[in-house]
Amino acid sequence: MEVHHHSQHSSHKKKFKEHILEFFMLFLAVSLGFLAENIREHFIEKERAHELLHSFIKDVESNVSFTDSLFKSNRKMLIKNDSSMVYLLENKQISLDSFYSYFPLGSFRYLNNNDTYDQMRSSGSLRYIKDTILLRMIINYNTASRSAEFRSVTQEYEYVAHEYTEAMQNWMPPEIAAKRHATAYVTNKAFSTMLENENDKALMHKLYHKVDNKIFLLKGESLEKMKNELIPVIARKTYLMSASMRTALIVNEQAKNLLIYYKRTAGESE
Repeated sequence: MEVHHHSQHSSHKKKFKEHILEFFMLFLAVSLGFLAENIREHFIEKERAHELLHSFIKDVESNVSFTDSLFKSNRKMLIKNDSSMVYLLENKQISLDSFYSYFPLGSFRYLNNNDTYDQMRSSGSLRYIKDTILLRMIINYNTASRSAEFRSVTQEYEYVAHEYTEAMQNWMPPEIAAKRHATAYVTNKAFSTMLENENDKALMHKLYHKVDNKIFLLKGESLEKMKNELIPVIARKTYLMSASMRTALIVNEQAKNLLIYYKRTAGESE
C-alpha cells in the first residue's frame, strides 16, 4: 500500500511541474509576441516619421519658391502704389481711365503650407528627430510662418478686401468698372477659354471698348476730395504690404537656413 501511495504522489508532483512549465512557455510566447509587435509598430512609426520629414522639407522648398515669387509681385505692386500717390499729388487734373487702368485693386497673400508639419505634430513624429538643432529650427520656422500668414491674410488682405477696395471703387465710373471686368476675359487666355461662342466673345469685347470714346477727367474740388480720401488708404495698404513682406522675408531666411542645415547633415537626425 505504501508503494502505491508513493507512486500517486510522484505523478501528481510531475503534473504540477508540467503545468508550471506550460504556463511559463505560454507567458513567454505572449510576451515575445507583444514585444515583437511593439518593435514592429515602433519601426513603422519611425519609417512614417522619416517620410513625413522628407515631405516637410519638400513643403519648405515649395514655400521658398512661392515666397520668392510673392516678393517680386509685391515689389511691382508697391511701386504702382507709390506711383499712384505721386500721380495724385503732382497733377491738378487726372484721367480716371488712365488711373484705374494702371492702378491695382487687389493684393497678394502669403500662405503657409503647413499640412505636413501638422501631421508630424499630431502623430508624435517630431519625437523621432534626434537632432535638437534641426527640431528647434523646424518649430521656429513653423511658428514664424504662421505669424507671417496671419499678418498677410488677417491684417493686410482683410484691409485691402474691404476698406481699401470700397474707397477705390467709390470713385470708379461704371463704364470703367465694366471695362475692368471685361479686361480679364479679353486679355487673359485662361479666362478667354471660358467664352464658349462668338456671341460671348463679342459681348465681352463690347464691354471692354465701352469706355474708349469717353473721357473721365477730374479736377478742382472733386480731385482734392479724391486725394483726401484715397491717398491715406493707399498709404495704409502700402504700409501693411511692407510689414507683411518684412515678416515673410524673415520666414524665408529661416526656411533657407533650415534647408541648408538639413542637406548638410543629410538627415542624420531622423
